[in-house]
Amino acid sequence: MTPGACPEPALPFGPIGEGLILADFDGTLAPGDSHAGLLRFILGRRRWPLMLSPLLLLGAMLSLLPARWFARGRGWGIRLIWWSTTLGLSPLAWRALVRAYSASRLGLFAPAMALLAGYHHRLWIVSASPRALVRGQPALAFAQAPACQPWPAHIEATRLRYAWGGLIPHHYCHGAAKITPAMTRRQVALCLSDSLHDLPLLRLGPVAWLVNPKPSLLRRARARLPRIVVKQWRLPGVHTEY
Repeated sequence: MTPGACPEPALPFGPIGEGLILADFDGTLAPGDSHAGLLRFILGRRRWPLMLSPLLLLGAMLSLLPARWFARGRGWGIRLIWWSTTLGLSPLAWRALVRAYSASRLGLFAPAMALLAGYHHRLWIVSASPRALVRGQPALAFAQAPACQPWPAHIEATRLRYAWGGLIPHHYCHGAAKITPAMTRRQVALCLSDSLHDLPLLRLGPVAWLVNPKPSLLRRARARLPRIVVKQWRLPGVHTEY
């Protein structure tokens, strides 16, 4: 998709300096966790993989291990959850499920839509969600304005591949794994996320935004990165503080 011509957007957060804008997706540009939501959605539609619940439970337990000490085990847990959920799923059925789930989502936060409209040419979305899922949601958010389809300059997301009859993450784009050599070689203006897992990402830019943090999360974030700026973002039509 190529960007269309967009009207001059209202930028409630003010101008952003020169350089890349690196943005997490789930909980940052869009509400909720679409990664976990998609897996639940697929299980709800297919149901028979619930027969593999011991494998799903084992995968969940492994995925909760602290990444600092058990990174390999945690990665295997994520793979096991994905494989158990998508076993026997064809590429065509996979794409249909992603489209259906994307259409059920609430859309993007109002400031996130302004960010895309005004800065899409230097906005990189960096997400643990699968690339197909990240691509689908902004497309739907701007579907009502066909002349205005701002598209991020780059999407760095979890890459999936087929193995042993199901889908597994080939590269799980989470935490420090979100950082690529291309990011470190470029000037960065702003990084934003809703999670402490993204501290490696937030440290890349001179300005870091933390979106909709709970007080306990904010205290821990400021203890590790004092220059964090809080942003309270809401969906269009809901009172929003910036």
